[in-house]
Amino acid sequence: MSVSNSHRPSRRLVALQKLMLLAVSKSGGAHDVARTRAITRSMESLQRRARGVEETASAVAGVPVRWFRPARAKSALLFHVHGGAFVAGSSLAARAHSGLARCHGAELLSVDYRLAPEHPFPAALDDVWAVYSEVAQDRPTVIIGESAGGGLALSLVRRVLDRGGNAPKGLVTMFPWADLTNSSDSFMSNERRDVLSREGLSRSAVAYAGDCDLKMPLVSPLYGSFAGFPRTLVVVGTHDSLLDDSRKVSARMCAAGVDATLVETADGIHGFILLPVPESKEARRQISSFVGAALSDQ
Repeated sequence: MSVSNSHRPSRRLVALQKLMLLAVSKSGGAHDVARTRAITRSMESLQRRARGVEETASAVAGVPVRWFRPARAKSALLFHVHGGAFVAGSSLAARAHSGLARCHGAELLSVDYRLAPEHPFPAALDDVWAVYSEVAQDRPTVIIGESAGGGLALSLVRRVLDRGGNAPKGLVTMFPWADLTNSSDSFMSNERRDVLSREGLSRSAVAYAGDCDLKMPLVSPLYGSFAGFPRTLVVVGTHDSLLDDSRKVSARMCAAGVDATLVETADGIHGFILLPVPESKEARRQISSFVGAALSDQ
């Protein structure tokens, strides 16, 4: 099923996205890993934890994690996988989703999985699998991921199902990077309208895949099977370079009999949901509604 948030883009969305595009153009486009990590850290530092939610850092199965616990947490778990093109990012990004934990009385856990190029595939997948296997047993769980983390979340669900783990109640994947060949038409159509650089993502794809084929299903989940997946919500903006990844994932899920919903936000660029704009608020409302329904499904 496809849902379009097709109202006229707000002035605030247009203005903030123009500023982001200007900043990217002035910074010279594609960056090396060090620069990408620095930019990502600065963006994560802007995220704020929701009131009434406690944040603690620890380790699970030897992997660093970050917990977000509301005052009256129930047994439900929100399992978060951060983005960053597999070479950057951290669990601090989960602060942007801490409001979900408070709203649904669920614990939110984000994984600081190992990053490329120091740790190529399958290090990141092994880390999220190790943590998930330990914390998600016998409790209702929704997996949430964005960008590279959205793609990694897809690979995680496939591994959970293949290895007989506790299947999640739902999956939220926001603008997932699901095809690391970067060959979709939306890279061309949105080239001048999005903050992503095809050149930069291609470098990250090679760094992450290592010696593996970019079309290997657990590297690029778009080429894998979606049979048995839980109900899924896919969120993306129509000016996102990864728009086609989201559309293809949703279509292939539906073809496999998965209850999948694709939500497209008009003119939204990659990561629009992190901006303080009406479109982000509406997307978050849809995500919260989906999470509530998934957790209550027995």
